[in-house]
Amino acid sequence: MKINDHLVLWNHVLIRVMDVRRMMLEPGEVMRDYRVPTSAFLYVTDGSAQLHIDGIESRMQRFQVLHVGKGLRLNIAAVEQLEYFMVLYKAILPLPSGYELVHLMERENPFQLRYSLSPKYPISWLQKLEHMHQIWQAPSPLDKFKVKTLFYQLLYELVEQLYEQGVEIIRPDLVSQAIYYMEEHYQEALSLEELADTLECTSRQLLRLFKNQMNTSPIDYLIQLRVNKAKELLIYTDRTLKEISESVGYADSYYFSRIFKKQEGVSPKRFKETYEGDWRRNNPFSSSTYSIVDGGLKRYSNNGYENHYHYKKEGNSHMYKKSRAWMTTMVVICFTLLLSACSTGSTSTPTTTNGVTTAPATSSAPTAAVNKEADSTRVIKHAMGETTIKGTPSRVVILTNEGTEALLAVGVKPVGAVMSWLGEPWYDHIKNDMQNVTVVGDELQPNLELIASLKPDLIIGNKVRQEKIYDQLKQIAPTVFAADLVGDWKINFKLYSEAVNKVDEGEKAMVAFDKRVADVKAKLGTKAATKVSLVRFSASQVRIYQKQTFAGVLLGQLGIARPESQDKDSFIEVLNKENIAKMDGDVLFYFVTEAKGKTDAANVVKEWQNDPLFKNLNAAKTNKVIQVDEGIWNSAGGYKAANLLLDELIKYFDVK
Repeated sequence: MKINDHLVLWNHVLIRVMDVRRMMLEPGEVMRDYRVPTSAFLYVTDGSAQLHIDGIESRMQRFQVLHVGKGLRLNIAAVEQLEYFMVLYKAILPLPSGYELVHLMERENPFQLRYSLSPKYPISWLQKLEHMHQIWQAPSPLDKFKVKTLFYQLLYELVEQLYEQGVEIIRPDLVSQAIYYMEEHYQEALSLEELADTLECTSRQLLRLFKNQMNTSPIDYLIQLRVNKAKELLIYTDRTLKEISESVGYADSYYFSRIFKKQEGVSPKRFKETYEGDWRRNNPFSSSTYSIVDGGLKRYSNNGYENHYHYKKEGNSHMYKKSRAWMTTMVVICFTLLLSACSTGSTSTPTTTNGVTTAPATSSAPTAAVNKEADSTRVIKHAMGETTIKGTPSRVVILTNEGTEALLAVGVKPVGAVMSWLGEPWYDHIKNDMQNVTVVGDELQPNLELIASLKPDLIIGNKVRQEKIYDQLKQIAPTVFAADLVGDWKINFKLYSEAVNKVDEGEKAMVAFDKRVADVKAKLGTKAATKVSLVRFSASQVRIYQKQTFAGVLLGQLGIARPESQDKDSFIEVLNKENIAKMDGDVLFYFVTEAKGKTDAANVVKEWQNDPLFKNLNAAKTNKVIQVDEGIWNSAGGYKAANLLLDELIKYFDVK
């Protein structure tokens, strides 16, 4: 660490404290995939935790300081009850600045480095941070100035210690961070300048590093990433070209087609037709609009247990249609087989022996047909490859909450399932259907021994949750994995219906749900112009929920308006108090993530709602801030929850 260069930069930059947070995690609780919005200091005041920062693992103990830069992906898993402060700040080099300073910032940038140490005066740090947090709750201009002076005192103690001792630092891997960011935000409009700004570097620096490591530019990488995502959707879904182009970040489907053809050498339509032949050969029900597996949009879930889905039936005509000739042929074949069975089967009259009526002997032809159907095999394409399933599974273990609801919707009661995120152990809306079902852990930690003891003939899981144990699961029983837990929830539903051999039941359930949505949408009228805001509170963070969330996609299907900050084909945005305005809408629905018996998240709700900026929201002024059930609006994420959510929207909008 070139501490003298860093001191030069610390002396020249303008520092702005963005937020002071006091965070708590229970033992085993995880803050997952939090992308740090600015440079930050973390200071542990109690407990310990395992850290995963951009794939690098370390451990934090009491009275330890961690510095991280903007854009890093932070995972904190509490080993024991953890309490820590997080101070978010921005360091800006004022312009104009001399070339030497600009070059030094580009080369060194101490505000992006990662390092940790134990301060010489831990109690001094604790007292200052407690004071900063206390006055930050309702800061006046003078209070903000006080927070800034305390922050500079902490910085002085820290830099003095760095100067005397030196510590091991880890420079951020800008290329891997850029790739992570593009994979998460490829649906949005992204430029090289915006990407560099997000990663706190210059566009020239990012371009040079990216080309050196990846032998291509960031924008060319982004284009190929989008095209690859589009290929998945073309192969495995029946979405229209317009829907696909929008879902991968191109508002203009014509421009998307040009980009696709330039990358792949063929148009999207020709690509789909070319691949469709191979796909149909592996699909025993080739005329069905349900593909064997539909591609998902690979994204992460910030808190580790959210399911968010999206599906659209309206729009342009699909890129291929069913063949009437094929259907006619199948009807003729089935009718012929039926006549054949009737003509060749033997009949007998029931006889009575000692008062007991015996059934007539069954014909050999129907018996053979039944046995053939029971023994038939199906090849299911899924996120991890292909799995052969024999007959109709009767002992199914399901490893996701939304998957549990899908099985129940098609009439399959699993022998084992992961517990619901809320409830003991099931959500209230499914507990009557889940009696005597064995709990096999939760989505993050399924119990392999318990799963094996149930002797399942099919295991259904999800790549996002259980990719690391897939090889172990498939040694127990045939295993099928959905690709994702984000975007179109019906994609996973189709896959599950195929896997358990309940395609017809799945189609009927979907038709019923789509009809309900269409009926409500038609009756909403001008009420659909009401801007609905979705907010989640937890002990560790506050978020707004955008269109690619479970509740968000249903609002989109109904045509209900969203605030500008949430009218995005994205997942969530983590807020601090300075951007509370992004919560605003004509009505604000919020849910709270909190363990039973705890009040930490409730305290956060109270703290934020007492903030002057929150009280200034239009929804707050009109008394339209409404708490809703998290299970239904967010974490259950399945067929039954979707219908219950629709019920609640019907009630709120008074749809007759």
